[in-house]
Amino acid sequence: MVCDSKYLIFPASHHAQKKRVEFYIDGIMQYDLEVQLDFINPDYEFYLNVERFKGNQLELTCVPEVDLQLKKSDKGLPDQEAYTDQYRPGFHFTAKRGWLNDANGLVYYDNQYLMFYQHNPVGNIWGNMHWGHAVSRDLVHWNEKDIALYPDPTGTMFSGSAIVDTNNVTGLQENENDVILIFYTAAGNTSETSKGQPFTQCLAYSTDRGVSFKKYNKNPLVQQIVPGNRDPKIIYYEQSNSYIMSLYLDNHQFALLSSKNLLDWKQIQVITLSDEAECPDFYPLALDDDEQKIKWVLIGASDVYVIGSFDGNTFKPETELKKLKYGNSGYASQSWSNIQREDGRRIRIAHSSSTIPSVPFGGCMNFPCEMKLKTYQDDVFLCAYPVREIEELFMSNDSVENIQLVSGSAFTEKLTGKLYDITLNLSPTSDVRFSLSIFGLTIGYDGSKKELNCLESFAPAEPYEGDIEIRILIDTIITEIYINGGKAYLCMNHIQDYNMNRLELKSLQGSVLLNELKIVELQRIWSHEESTS
Repeated sequence: MVCDSKYLIFPASHHAQKKRVEFYIDGIMQYDLEVQLDFINPDYEFYLNVERFKGNQLELTCVPEVDLQLKKSDKGLPDQEAYTDQYRPGFHFTAKRGWLNDANGLVYYDNQYLMFYQHNPVGNIWGNMHWGHAVSRDLVHWNEKDIALYPDPTGTMFSGSAIVDTNNVTGLQENENDVILIFYTAAGNTSETSKGQPFTQCLAYSTDRGVSFKKYNKNPLVQQIVPGNRDPKIIYYEQSNSYIMSLYLDNHQFALLSSKNLLDWKQIQVITLSDEAECPDFYPLALDDDEQKIKWVLIGASDVYVIGSFDGNTFKPETELKKLKYGNSGYASQSWSNIQREDGRRIRIAHSSSTIPSVPFGGCMNFPCEMKLKTYQDDVFLCAYPVREIEELFMSNDSVENIQLVSGSAFTEKLTGKLYDITLNLSPTSDVRFSLSIFGLTIGYDGSKKELNCLESFAPAEPYEGDIEIRILIDTIITEIYINGGKAYLCMNHIQDYNMNRLELKSLQGSVLLNELKIVELQRIWSHEESTS
């Protein structure tokens, strides 16, 4: 076939066998994908951008062999079909079509938050790792763009980060625009095209304000250190005018590397985070908002973290390992770089895995959070709390105060919507056990253990000055629970049962005072205008 369209359309179904589609030009394989192709009884269609091959004679083969009946299109998925699927989250980002997982390349540029992510454009399950791309002006409403990075002979495109080269230390600037650099892992041997290749750390860059990216012609920047090393996160260290890369190695080990020009890197330290792996993030925060007390946080994909000091060469842990996130989902958080000083926040996002048969998307992003270091009872903790921009989604707002519950009594409030931001401030007795049910999802509290539980997951929830704050973001397939200002965080994959349209707080033992309950209904973030690529 002659490649003369922007998209090829792949029909697929969740229950079909995986087939490998191979793309050849002049007998040389350029690209391959695993797709659950189904031309007979498809559940959905995936639009794959192939314009980089435009004008070429393409040969497509399928293993195992099937009769390829691919359609072409110059237009993407029609707006009226996007974001309307059953189970589509209402205020958490999802790809129009296809799977997403790790957030990648988070950078603020030109008054926009750029977000890239691990992406399978032709399936609702993990695989075929590309970098998807979306932008937002408010961290709430997102506009999905074309794929930023495609697999190549060095590997599929695994996770990484982004930074703005404001001083042009790479020399890659071509015009008046500051260059956006994205650092990624080329995951060799994860596709037919990259058979036998190692995992290396590579660079791509944009000179057109993030519209398109070119891969650096001298890749890789960092050769394989150990097999499977991956997920480079870059941060600028102002005191020594240098750049620091944190990189996962293996066996719970993370490396720190340093560079002056963002191209040549040397390893300076290896740090072990027990029971942790992948997707490191490394950044400074002001303790209790005191800019004279700066500490550094090193955190991995499962939100196990350590707090310490950093002098540009050595990170010195000053706390034991601690855990922020609990629950059955939520993984691989990353924070935005280049947020302006006048804003000053450290903002992060993670992803929540979920595969629902017969829907054309898989996984969603958690809601963005502001990160802080706070002192609780003479100990320091990393806290995550929804960014203030969530208020743009607020609709109706109801509240009640001073509800006393004794053993066996309950308080019930009807819920007429589907998307909510709910906050409870509670004063429990030390022996209390209570349950909180929302759309059939039950959250329990055990005062003797000072512990919150949900769907067989447990998180610490000790009272401070006698009170516990629980904030809950409720969406179609995801519930996020923030305890005591985000000192602990539960992320739960759960499909809400909207037949059970009520909130019920019940004391099972002992007494609890509901000091205040705020119920805020949220509006959906999707509209035809926002879904236009």
